[in-house]
Amino acid sequence: MNVQDVSTRVKRTFGDEAGVQVTDQDIIRWINDAQEEIVNSNEGLMETTGSADTVRDQDIYDLPVDISVLRSLKYNGLRLKSMSFQEFDEYLSGYGTTQYATGTPEVFMVWEGKIRVFPKPDTDLVGGLSIYYIRRPTPVGNLADNLSVPLAYHNAVVNYCLQQAYELDEDYQKAQTKKGQFDETMMKLNDRNKWTSREYYPSITVLPEDA
Repeated sequence: MNVQDVSTRVKRTFGDEAGVQVTDQDIIRWINDAQEEIVNSNEGLMETTGSADTVRDQDIYDLPVDISVLRSLKYNGLRLKSMSFQEFDEYLSGYGTTQYATGTPEVFMVWEGKIRVFPKPDTDLVGGLSIYYIRRPTPVGNLADNLSVPLAYHNAVVNYCLQQAYELDEDYQKAQTKKGQFDETMMKLNDRNKWTSREYYPSITVLPEDA
C-alpha cells in the first residue's frame, strides 16, 4: 500500500473524497505519525544490520543516519562491550597515559551521534564494524511513496489516520472507535511478532542466551 491508497481509503471512509477538509498533506503527516507509533510499540519490526569500514589509528565512527536504537556492536566479528561516558572515561584513565597503543577494540561508547572504540584499531578493515540497530521508519513525503511498516500493519495506519480525521472534525465518538481498532490491531500483531531482547541504546545488557 502506498500513500495514495491510504489517502483514497481515508477520504472515502471519512466522506471527503474531494479533500476539502482532510488534505493529502494531513494524511501524509498522519501516516508518518502512525508509522512512528507502530515502531515504538514493536521495535523488532525495524531490526537492521549495518557496517562501517574501520581505519588504522581511528577511534571515532558515524552511527547510521536512520538509527533509533543501538542493539549491539561488533568489531571483526567480536562483540564490543558498551560503556557510558563516565565508565569509558574511567576505563581510559586506568591506563595512566593520554597516549594509547592501537590494537583490537574491546569497548565502545556513543557520544553526540558518534561511536568511539578503544583501543584504536591497528589495521584497516572493510566492514570492520558490524552495527545491529533498530532503524526509524522511512518518512513518506508524496502520494507515490510506499509505507515502510510491514503490510500487516497497513490497516492500522488507515485507522490511525481516520482517528485523526474524526478528531479534526470533532466527532470524538468515531475517533474513539478508530483508536480502539488501531489499539486492537497493534495488540494482536505485536503479540504475534514478539521479540525478547531487552537491550536499549546506549547501554547494552548481555542476555543469558548470548553469554
